[in-house]
Amino acid sequence: MVALLALALTGCSPTPASIKFDGEPTATVHTLDAQAVKKATVLDADGKALDPQPTDLSWSVSPATVATLDKTNVKPVGNGEATVEAKVGEVKASYKFVVALPDKVEIAGYTAGTPVAVGATQALTAAVMAGADKVDGTQITWESANTAVATVDASGTVTGVTMGTSTIKATAGELSATVDVTIGDAAAAPAVAGDATAAPK
Repeated sequence: MVALLALALTGCSPTPASIKFDGEPTATVHTLDAQAVKKATVLDADGKALDPQPTDLSWSVSPATVATLDKTNVKPVGNGEATVEAKVGEVKASYKFVVALPDKVEIAGYTAGTPVAVGATQALTAAVMAGADKVDGTQITWESANTAVATVDASGTVTGVTMGTSTIKATAGELSATVDVTIGDAAAAPAVAGDATAAPK
């Protein structure tokens, strides 16, 4: 009787057939901060989620040169592509984990050698890049090497103070980029039609 009951219970137990991950098939990070593994749902042969979910789901990550596993967190190590695998019994599934660390800062908004008039402003922008990909959400700070010639505010707007050249620097963490901004004579600024104040005296 006991054997028959055990057999009946075994026959009713759902069998894992596949594993489904939430979100995109590839996770890309631009940081060395640990990331939680994707939510994994174990399905039966009909594609339905097992209820309850198996408690013996295990994880692995390789290669270790790109990322390592800390319980259910993936810890980025270096640039490259890793495979994060979930396993329950003989059923496995995996997703790609790409580490692309920021490697440079790019400044835009100024053409080298083009003077900014004294008293005028020039808006610069800076982007943190990981190869050809822009990394959003990174704080950038600005500074001018010669504030007597030009100043720059927190948004990257340069203001000409007097004639000369100043190096403007954008910094994001340990990365930075510079651009030499030339400040020209205000009288050299192009006149605006109908505006007598813009014409040289």
